[in-house]
Amino acid sequence: MRGSMLKTLTLAAALALAPVGVQRAAAFCLFGGCDVTEAQAKTVFENMVKKRFDKPAQVVAFKTRMTEKLEMHATGEKGFEYFFDATVKFPEGANLECKPEGDKFAEGCSASKHYVTSPLGSDPKGKQYVEPGQTVVFDEEYRFYEAGKGWKGPDGNIYNPD
Repeated sequence: MRGSMLKTLTLAAALALAPVGVQRAAAFCLFGGCDVTEAQAKTVFENMVKKRFDKPAQVVAFKTRMTEKLEMHATGEKGFEYFFDATVKFPEGANLECKPEGDKFAEGCSASKHYVTSPLGSDPKGKQYVEPGQTVVFDEEYRFYEAGKGWKGPDGNIYNPD
């Protein structure tokens, strides 16, 4: 009880004394109040699309479904899961070398129509063909890991509080 009261008073003092802006946000983050923002998650998604698909793409919609903080009990490592839907238009298509010949796909290409940017064990392996002008809907989740005062995204970059 006493520890939580001390923590609350310290937080209140830090927020009251901090100038408006980044410092105040950083003071709040010291007490575990910072989450990954939608803008940061969208940036990670855009980076991952560039890695997975070889042609320019345009994110036309990005919507957060849910977020959740995690703590790995065995290691004490903190994480943050970000669940979202995104719609992406590929004006030139993507991975055109994977265009199927009938129902046959080139080696290293996937026949799956389940599009992902960071595949897990059960997700499609290999490049995925996207027809020119096609719009693809992504239903994904990313896991971020605590990195100092920020979060390390699946793209390998660190995202700090706004």
